[in-house]
Amino acid sequence: MHGEDIRMSTALAIRLVDRGMPEWAGQKVRPLAATGTDNWMFRLGDDKVLRLPRRPSAVTLLRREWDWLPHLRGLPLGVPEPLALGEPDDAYPHPWMVLAWQPGETLATRPPSNALGAAEALGAFVAGLRDLPGAGGPIAGSANHNRGVPLATLDDITRRAIGDLARVYPLAALSAWWDDALAAPPWSGAPSWLHGDLTPTNLLGTAGRLTGVIDFGLMSRGDPAVDLIPAWGIFEGAARGAFLEATGADPDTIRRGRGWAVYTGVIALAYYGDSHPTLSRISRRTLEAVLAES
Repeated sequence: MHGEDIRMSTALAIRLVDRGMPEWAGQKVRPLAATGTDNWMFRLGDDKVLRLPRRPSAVTLLRREWDWLPHLRGLPLGVPEPLALGEPDDAYPHPWMVLAWQPGETLATRPPSNALGAAEALGAFVAGLRDLPGAGGPIAGSANHNRGVPLATLDDITRRAIGDLARVYPLAALSAWWDDALAAPPWSGAPSWLHGDLTPTNLLGTAGRLTGVIDFGLMSRGDPAVDLIPAWGIFEGAARGAFLEATGADPDTIRRGRGWAVYTGVIALAYYGDSHPTLSRISRRTLEAVLAES
């Protein structure tokens, strides 16, 4: 998927724990079936998880989580709890992290049985995150893949990606929604906390309920409209409206949020194609939901 990914194995993960975290040496290490595009993931014992960057560019995202996740307490859904930071060695060149295990299955694997309840819960999470004090937190930019920057700065790359998909999706309709997002007044408040990647793969459910949010590598402070993507990427009908209402977003923020849905959808499809079936499926659903509003 990424040419610069380093090699990883269970044996290497065990070696890193045994050498770098002797207090957990000997605990069972097993790879997770679902891992992200930036990190290798291994279960450690029954109550921990290893997070190991796949490539140098992912190290910044991991350090961001280590530095700032402790500031995100008190939110209405569970968030990862960093426990320890491992150091690079001769076998693995990057820092790595141990976090507390969060139970549940991702929404990409098992959608919630109560979509309306999940929509309200995630909307409350987005609102709570947005309203946390942000002093000193990282500002949106290239380091977090531009999630939360002014949409106008992404105009050229978005239009190119829309054009690349013109044989699959109606160019005029996608361009019209993108134009509408650019025409909305930009975020005028102070940069607020945002997750930046609220996809079904980063949301956890237990017993049919939404219970947790994971993978905060793209977290930053910026335009919170980016966290409205689930309105089109996950929810539909009454659940979509419930999510947007729970976030407290105003109409202009919703317009920009729809623009973010267009941007992430076309960029992911243009980049991954069919090499990542789950992300491609999510991106297609997102774009189809936007187009259905035309």
